[in-house]
This record gives sequence, structure tokens and C-alpha cells, in this order.
Amino acid sequence: MSIIPTIDEKTAANSAKYYLKQFKGWQLVSLRVDENNPRATDQAQREHVKAMFKLQEWQNIIKAISKDDQASSIILDQRFIKQHSTKRTLAELAAKQHSITEGNFYHRQHKALLMAYNLIPSDQVKLVRCE
Repeated sequence: MSIIPTIDEKTAANSAKYYLKQFKGWQLVSLRVDENNPRATDQAQREHVKAMFKLQEWQNIIKAISKDDQASSIILDQRFIKQHSTKRTLAELAAKQHSITEGNFYHRQHKALLMAYNLIPSDQVKLVRCE
């Protein structure tokens, strides 16, 4: 009988938080190269394509969570993708008709991070370019 190791919730939430916070860095990488610039190096083009793929990956995670729980997707988008404050995120939630108190907010944020953790691609996922 084998025991499958599991990751605890706090580590999973921190892992998801770290993953989502990388969005800004990849967004900057995607802006380095203009898609119509013929003088860009092959390396720069590859980095640009990888960055665009990763940005789409983050958006797909937010969309998938939105289908199950719109408030969680707003929390993830505002707090980790756009890096807004808790107050600004609560205001955005209120504007979208989700009334969450500040005391309950952190519980919902933790729940949202766990949902995102389940959707994060594993290290075994390889990028393959189809031509």
C-alpha cells in the first residue's frame, strides 16, 4: 500500500499566490517585443510567445474559477493579477453585487487561492509549438 503525499492548505495557498503574482513580470516580458517588429531576435520572439501563452494561462484560470464562484475570481484578479489593496478589492466586489465583510474577506481569499491551486499547470506540462 502506498501513501500519496499531499500538500497542506497553507502551502497550497502560498504556492497559488506566488504563481498568480508572477503575472506582472510576464506581462512586462510580453511588452518587450512588438509582434510586427521584423528586427526582433529569435530569442526575444520566443520569450514573447511564451509570455503571451502564460498570460492567457492566467486569464483561463480566472475564467474557470469565475464559472464556479464569481466572487473568488474577482478576488484573485484584483488582489494578485492587478495587485490592488484589500479595500479596493472589497469595493470592486460591492460594485459587482457581492457583499463580503473585511473579516470574511481573508477566508474567501484563501478559498479562492485553493481553487486556483487546483488549476495551476504542473511542472510536467511542456510547451510545444505546433506549426
